[in-house]
Amino acid sequence: MGFGDFLANRMKKSIEKNLKKSTLNEENIKDVLREIRLAFLEADVNVDVVKTLIKNIEEKAVGQYIEQGVRADQQMVKLVHDELVEILGKVNKPIEINKKPSVIMMVGLQGAGKTTTAGKLSNLISKKHKKRTLLVALDIYRPGAIDQLVELGEKNGLEVFEKGKQDPVKTAKQALDYADKNDFDVIILDTAGRLQIDKQLMKELNNIRKEVSPTEIILTVDGMTGQDIINVTQEFDKLLKLSGVIVTKLDGDARGGATLSISHITKLPIKFIGEGEGISALAEFHPKRMADRILGMGDVETLFEKAADVVDQRTMEKTMKRMFAGQFDLEDLRNQLEQVAKMGNIGGIMKMMPGMNGKVSEQQVNQAQERLIVAKILMNSMTLKERREPRVLKAITRKQRILKGSGRSEKEYNDLLNQFDKGKKQVLEMAKQLKSGKMPNFGGGFNKFR
Repeated sequence: MGFGDFLANRMKKSIEKNLKKSTLNEENIKDVLREIRLAFLEADVNVDVVKTLIKNIEEKAVGQYIEQGVRADQQMVKLVHDELVEILGKVNKPIEINKKPSVIMMVGLQGAGKTTTAGKLSNLISKKHKKRTLLVALDIYRPGAIDQLVELGEKNGLEVFEKGKQDPVKTAKQALDYADKNDFDVIILDTAGRLQIDKQLMKELNNIRKEVSPTEIILTVDGMTGQDIINVTQEFDKLLKLSGVIVTKLDGDARGGATLSISHITKLPIKFIGEGEGISALAEFHPKRMADRILGMGDVETLFEKAADVVDQRTMEKTMKRMFAGQFDLEDLRNQLEQVAKMGNIGGIMKMMPGMNGKVSEQQVNQAQERLIVAKILMNSMTLKERREPRVLKAITRKQRILKGSGRSEKEYNDLLNQFDKGKKQVLEMAKQLKSGKMPNFGGGFNKFR
C-alpha cells in the first residue's frame, strides 16, 4: 500500500465514522484528530509537522459553522485538505528554465535515482517546454554511471556530453562552452553521489557550483528513505544553497510521509516527484494535487496532463473514428492499449480518478494489469492481417500457431476474442445512441482490459 492510499484509508474512514452530527466541537473531533495523528505518524511524517498540522486543524475546526448543504465530515475533510496544502508548500514552484542557457545541477546520495531522474527531467523539459537539453555526465566515481547516462540518452533521443574520467569541474566548464556553441537551452549536470555526505563530495560540488553558476541546484531524495530524508536535505542545503527537491520512488510500498515534512521544515519547494521507472514517470509537484491524492479525491489535472504528454492524439482520434464507424479491429485495440500503457500502470491511473481510491483492491488492479499484458502478448503473436481481419482467427491452424508463439493458454485466447467481440458490439450500440441524441450506457466490453 503506497503513501496516498495509506493515509486516505485511515483518515477518511475515521472522519466518516465520527462526524455524523451537524456541528464540529472538541468532543466529536477528538477521535478524528487522534486517528489523523496516528495515520500521519505511521506514515512516517515528522513529529513536529504532525503537531503543527493537528494544532491548526483543531483551532480551525472547533466551533466552526457548518455551511448549509454540507455535512460535518465533509467540512472536516476540507479543513484537513487546506492544512495539508499549507504543509506541502501552498503552491507549485516551477523550475527556472527561462535563462539561456539554464544550468540545472543535480545532487544527491547514491541510490536515490539521481542519474535516472536527470534523464527524466531532460525528457520532460524537451517534450513539455520544447527546450533543447544537454545532459552532462560528471559522476566519475560510481562504476557504470557515465555509461548509464549515455545509454539513457541514446534510448530516448537525449544528447549526453561526457569526457570519461576527466576532472568533473573541467568537464562541466567544457559542457557550458559546447552548449553555447550548439544552441542548447538547458544544461543538466549529473554530479557524483556518495553513500553518505562527506567533505570530498561537498568540496567537488562547491567547485562545480562556483565554475558554472547554476540556475537551479536540485537535490534528489529517495521517498523510501524515511526521516533521514530531512537531515540529508538540510545538510545539502546548508553547504550548497539548494533551490528545490525531487522526491523519487513514491509509487512503491513506502509510507513516504517524510516527503510531507520537507517543505515545512526546510522551506525548500518540492519541484517534482518520481512515480515509476519509465522515462516519462516524472511529474511536477502541486501541493493541492498531492493533498487531493492523500485524501482519496483523485488527481484529474495530473491525469489529463500525463495523457496529453504521452498519448499520441492523432492515433487516438483515428481509433475513435474507426470505432464509431464500426471498423474497429484488434490492431486498433492493440494501439489503444499501448497508449494507455504509456500513462503508467493501472493502479497509478485509478488513484488519480476521483472516487476510485480504495474502491478497487490491489488484487483486482493486479489482475487487470495482468489481462492487459496477456492481451498484448497474444496480439503481438498475430500477423497484421489477423489483427485487421479478426474473422480469420476462427481457423484452428491460426489459433494453434498463435498459442504456440505466445505461450498463453487457450482460455486466455478465447477470452480476448470474446471481450473484443462484446466491446465492438457495445461501441456500435453507443454510436447509435449518440446519433439518436441519447446518453450511451457505459460498461463492460473493452473496460474488461482495464
